[in-house]
Amino acid sequence: MIPELELLVRLRDVHPPPAPQWWPPAPGWWIALLLAVLLAVIAFRYGPPRWRRWRLRRRLMAELAASATVAEVSQLLRLAALARFPHGKSAGLHGADWVAFLEACDRTAGRFAALREALTEMPYRAPCATAEVARLRAAALGWLRAVL
Repeated sequence: MIPELELLVRLRDVHPPPAPQWWPPAPGWWIALLLAVLLAVIAFRYGPPRWRRWRLRRRLMAELAASATVAEVSQLLRLAALARFPHGKSAGLHGADWVAFLEACDRTAGRFAALREALTEMPYRAPCATAEVARLRAAALGWLRAVL
């Protein structure tokens, strides 16, 4: 026989490799599954309190934007303090103690320093000038962003 024909006779057809098995998955898939489970546990553990606080913050900020008197702003600050620090003694504070509590919880020092009178005396007076309400509203907005 001719050597080329001899070589052709020895040739076999191409055989595809066997199909990959679907189980067990590769190690990368196990790591991805473990990471997904870990992230889900973290989200369900730490997510709901944070989400409730963010929802409260949005609601209080919307009410703060609509508030027209110092008493309303002071009441919103008290609601926020009670929601954020439920086991604290913020409910019974008034006067200088209330302002000291607000400043102690705030990261920005002196935010309420110029507004002590507005927080301690004006909520119990007749509605006052809108300039004082606007300054107190701005300070309360900053406090809500820092604390909630």
